[in-house]
Amino acid sequence: MTDTTRTPEYPDFAATEVPADELSARAPRRIVVGVDGSFGADAALRWAAAQARDRELVLDIVAVWEDLAGDRTAHDGYREVARTRLQRALETLARRRDAPDQVFTAPLHGPPGQRLVERAQGAEMLVLGTTGISSPEIPGGISVYCLRHSSVPITFVPGRV
Repeated sequence: MTDTTRTPEYPDFAATEVPADELSARAPRRIVVGVDGSFGADAALRWAAAQARDRELVLDIVAVWEDLAGDRTAHDGYREVARTRLQRALETLARRRDAPDQVFTAPLHGPPGQRLVERAQGAEMLVLGTTGISSPEIPGGISVYCLRHSSVPITFVPGRV
């Protein structure tokens, strides 16, 4: 099942939520970008969108949540945070008015590094920001996991230059 998301301010701009099992059929050529609300993720989103547009690829925006508390209320809250991050990413793209023709979204549950690597399988590249929760000078655990396990090229985009 797929859902289409539209931004209220830009009703002509839409993105489609696509489950992993439909990716190869619907987007054989895509760039995956992880968003987490950080400056680095915002920069990565803008860079990945420009690359996808210029190369005529699908942009696949991913927000991962991991509920460490284990209770249902926390789970639902984390899922909402992921969906909010995706909505904000779409609003950012809509405001730019130069987004790629096709945009997919994926709110994913589980260990972030693992889910990003899984989602990026078969993609042209995975794009991540360098300033997540950890210090910008030291790669965080998610970045290290992706570097060790990804089968696709990874581009790291600095949040502040």
